[in-house]
Order: sequence, then C-alpha cells, then structure tokens
Amino acid sequence: MSEQSDQKAVGGPVQVAHRSTAATKAIIRSVIELMLNNSLLTRDKKTPKLDEDIKELVREIEVVIRTNMLNYGSEVSERIRSEVDVTTLIPGLATSGASSAENDEETGNRSFFLLRLIAGRFSHLFTDPVNPVFPRDVVKGFDNYLMKLLGGVLYEELNVEAQDLLSNFNTDDDGEIWIMIGKNDRHKRFAYNILIRILLKFEDFDWAKRNFMSILNNVTERGSGFLFEDQHFQLLFTALFSDLFKSLWNDEQQLKLDFMFGDGTAARIDGIYDRYKIYKTEVAAQMKQRAIG
Repeated sequence: MSEQSDQKAVGGPVQVAHRSTAATKAIIRSVIELMLNNSLLTRDKKTPKLDEDIKELVREIEVVIRTNMLNYGSEVSERIRSEVDVTTLIPGLATSGASSAENDEETGNRSFFLLRLIAGRFSHLFTDPVNPVFPRDVVKGFDNYLMKLLGGVLYEELNVEAQDLLSNFNTDDDGEIWIMIGKNDRHKRFAYNILIRILLKFEDFDWAKRNFMSILNNVTERGSGFLFEDQHFQLLFTALFSDLFKSLWNDEQQLKLDFMFGDGTAARIDGIYDRYKIYKTEVAAQMKQRAIG
C-alpha cells in the first residue's frame, strides 16, 4: 500500500512535530546560561537580529541531531526488528524464565518504547495465562501499523520521547502506568496525542478499519494463522480509546481535550465514536443473523 493511501484519513502527509528535542533544549539552555554568566546577553543586546540568529542556531542543531538520530535509529531499529521478537516487551508474554530486565538486556527490547507504551493499552488481552484473547503476533502487526501510520522519522522521534516518559515510572503494570499518565498533564499530552493521532485516522471509518485489519492480518496469518476479525477489532479498538471516549461524557473534559489538542478535537472524536457504535450494531446484527441461519 502506498504512503499516500496510508496517510489518507489523517488529512495529508504526517509531518514531524515542530518542537525541539530534549537534546536541543539542553544545548540552547547551556548557551544562554553561558552568555548570561559572561554578560553577553543583556537587555540592550537582545535585538530582533539576535533572536533570528538564535532561531537559526536551533534549526541547525535540530538538523544535525535529527539526521544522526535517524541514521543511527533507523539502522538499529531495522536490525532489531529482524532479530528480536518484539512481543517479549509486553509484561507476561516472555516465554523464558529470565527476569524482565534480563530479557530486555539480552534482546534489545528497550528500543521499542513507543510500542511498549501504546500496546500497554491492550496488553491485558495477551496476558491471561489460561485463555489469552490474542496471539503474540498481533503486537508485531500493531507495530507494523504504527510504522505505516507515523512514518519512520516520526516513529523514531516519538520512540525517544516515549523512553523519556516511561523512565518516570517504577512499575511494569500497564494499567498503573496509564493511570499515572492520566494524572499528569505533561505525560497525558504526549501519550494522548499519539492515541488521538491514531484515532483520527478513523474519521473515514470503513476504510481505516479495513486498512488496520489488513495490516494486522498480513502479519498474523503468516505468523500464527490467526485471523484478526471484527470481534477482535472491537476489543482492541475499545481498549485503545476507551479513556478518550469517556472524556466525551463530561463537558469539562471535552473542553480540556480541545484546549490540549486543538479546537474541534472533542467533536471529531465524538463523530468517530458515533460511527463506531453504528459499526458495532451492524456487526451484532450480522452475527445474530448467522446464528439464526
């Protein structure tokens, strides 16, 4: 499938977010402090020309950092994807008796921070030791979907930021992590922004659902013979976006969605939720009809 069609429902090409990386901010902060400590930056010297020079410096640093990060990150991530079972980064899925930390160090799973964060929304569908709903291959399929949706550049950038976010938590419990994310606006803005980016893909619901299921089935059918069907899609979709849908029940939370993620966000999510409910009704009717014969 072409990159253009993959980006259809998000309103055009997905661009790298226009924000400085943590490394850039640290460098600029050090430069400013150096100038201040040596009286090189005073009110009379802060001219529009200096502002433009600083902005240009930021742009140049960003180019260097992003280029090196992408060259190295893409090489490493491709190597890891070809060598590592990414599903072992989901708590409870590791097949060996080694500890989680040992598995991470041996396999390189610490590189999949973005996948670890977002797949944590539905990891409970894998971790029932008696009757898991999904096979491990669904995680691989979902990682494929994220890569196609975001593109390699943005995927790698968000992966670095996801690493920074996850470093704030001393637990492997995905439920606890997402509860703590919901209580911190800075963490919430980052994590929910990714969820919203995925969810808004479904404004063209029928096309996006088919695309999502096709990408996952392309992995699961070849890997384990598992067919990802409508009932599985409903479980995963609800697990991913349930907190966003709950925000629609409260006027204050709707306003906060618009404030944090842009005007009209709540209304767009509401429209997708309405279409999702229609889809669930249609699927239920089809299943009932099949049962009747």
